[in-house]
Amino acid sequence: QTLRAVFQYKPQNIDELMINVGDFIYVDPTQQSDVSEGWVIGTSHRTGCRGFIPENYTERANESDTWVKHREYAFVPAPRFFTQAENEPNVKLNGEAHNPVMSRSVTNILSAQNTTLRRGLLVMRHGERVDQVFGKSWLQQCLTTDGKYHRADLNFPSILPKRRDSMKQFDYDPPLSSCGIFQSRLTGEALLDQEVAVSCVYSSPALRCIQTAQYVLEGLKLDQKLRIRVEPGLFEWTKWDASKLIPNFMTMTELTEASYKVDTSYRSIFPLSSLVPSESYEEYCCSSLTTFSGYSRISGVILIVGHGSSLASFTRPLIGLQARESGDFAQVVRKIPSLGMCFCEELKEENKWQMVNPPVKTLTHGANAAFNWKNGMLDN
Repeated sequence: QTLRAVFQYKPQNIDELMINVGDFIYVDPTQQSDVSEGWVIGTSHRTGCRGFIPENYTERANESDTWVKHREYAFVPAPRFFTQAENEPNVKLNGEAHNPVMSRSVTNILSAQNTTLRRGLLVMRHGERVDQVFGKSWLQQCLTTDGKYHRADLNFPSILPKRRDSMKQFDYDPPLSSCGIFQSRLTGEALLDQEVAVSCVYSSPALRCIQTAQYVLEGLKLDQKLRIRVEPGLFEWTKWDASKLIPNFMTMTELTEASYKVDTSYRSIFPLSSLVPSESYEEYCCSSLTTFSGYSRISGVILIVGHGSSLASFTRPLIGLQARESGDFAQVVRKIPSLGMCFCEELKEENKWQMVNPPVKTLTHGANAAFNWKNGMLDN
């Protein structure tokens, strides 16, 4: 039996037990025959000491109140991004038939050695770009008189990657802000927590997208295993580009020298030379379909890092929906935040795809205006 102390008792004799309010005492009823009336002999759960205590200082307690957790086991279903191979035969463990479909160990689930990857498509927008915060003239704020870059605000990137052409090209191909880098890495860590099994990564040639893919992979701890496949067909609708020009994207050599983990052996589906300024909406939809057709036979979870427009142009056709009208398309895309994402998974048995909840939530944060300590602090 388990008793709980309702009053404190201080021993009067050497064979008595010290108890505090709330202490649990284990009592064996078979050992109470020689104990004086009104007393019990028991063992303190708190101290492990044994002795006599007055029975009216205690009350009966549930035995489960004193249970101690020594170890914890998680019994979980296989991650949604894995599926058991169909018609998998029984195997023998210790000479006995064992059906892996009916009974799985946690080790098998995590290693996925006896599973096949379920096909999925995770499309996300890039992180916060620096001109989104500081405007189109952000680069002028960071250049010294001799043309060197300096960090005018902590949300500017600490350094800019080296380019062989002019730094002015960053005006047309801006990098992530410091917050954008943080957003991307945090998203990768969240995907890792959800055991998302990314098998390959594609990125728009825009620097902000390549950087986002890089830091997401770092968060996923896959930056040493996967290489980013730079695909020009993932670039946004060029009609939206205010410069009316196709940016001079960083070359593969420049990206490699800047330590971005790009796949130099990848041959793009949509050639960079095929990007044209101010393309029509129909041309954009067509190029998106052409690009996606090249991914149709890849297994596992494909991660696409693109632009706000990518979430609509790469998911709706996949689940059997027609492209929106251009006006509606623009309204939807404008509402997509940094690192906004959509996830589609294949229903192999039904030979179709469906859009489901993304594996992680979007990061939400508030604005933080620039602060000048002179304003308000020194004014009379």
